[in-house]
Amino acid sequence: MDLLALFTTLRRHKMLVLVVLLLTAAADAYIAFGIPPQYESKAQYVLINPPSPPTDSQIARDPKLADVNTNNPFLRLPNPSVVVDVVAQRVSGDNVRRELIAQGADEDYLVASTNAIGSGTVIDITGTGTSAAQASRTLELVSERIKAELYAMQKVDGADDEYLIQALLINPPTDPLRKVTSTIRSLIGVTAAGAVLLFALLSITEALRVRRVAPVSPASPRAPAPARPHPAHSTENDLTMLLPKRTDEEIARARGQRRRS
Repeated sequence: MDLLALFTTLRRHKMLVLVVLLLTAAADAYIAFGIPPQYESKAQYVLINPPSPPTDSQIARDPKLADVNTNNPFLRLPNPSVVVDVVAQRVSGDNVRRELIAQGADEDYLVASTNAIGSGTVIDITGTGTSAAQASRTLELVSERIKAELYAMQKVDGADDEYLIQALLINPPTDPLRKVTSTIRSLIGVTAAGAVLLFALLSITEALRVRRVAPVSPASPRAPAPARPHPAHSTENDLTMLLPKRTDEEIARARGQRRRS
């Protein structure tokens, strides 16, 4: 379909085009103005290992060190990044998420590990909200809960605090920024869906129109059937065709014989 044919089709179905354009514009307006805006604020923490347990020589010099509880099960893990994954799963769980939402946090916050610094020992926190204040509040609540969960899971065997892994802030919270990329993606998606719907309806309408106005081809005229002979003359004609033709002299002689008789 060339450009001229496309414009002709659009003009022919201008009411359909107008309805689809109005629906698409209404959906775009709802996304732009009806959906609450989203804000984000980010912060990063790195996990710091505690000092090594006292050696035998240190205990010999200071016997009080023998009473120190260094039994932290997470210090026996081969990879420190596992601690980050455990903390992220605990804080992202449904139970903790419901508790944070009840305290005023937004439900869409994110907690994940990142390899931007170190080997997976950095916790990346994203606080979200429908306002800048809520995004900052969410980030604060999630950060405090991460520290609490990290502390609680290492105290399972009663390890002393000085032998616990600590979360150290390395990137302070950023200023809340409004997320415009998701809104733009939604607008593009809705507009593209409207265009696809429009051309689909135009194709269906054009197909129905062509079928409705298509000329019916006239039936080819049949050859006239050969005339059937009348039953009364069929036998005479057949006999006439079978008998040999007589000459005029033979016909006259036969007539004279019939008169004499």
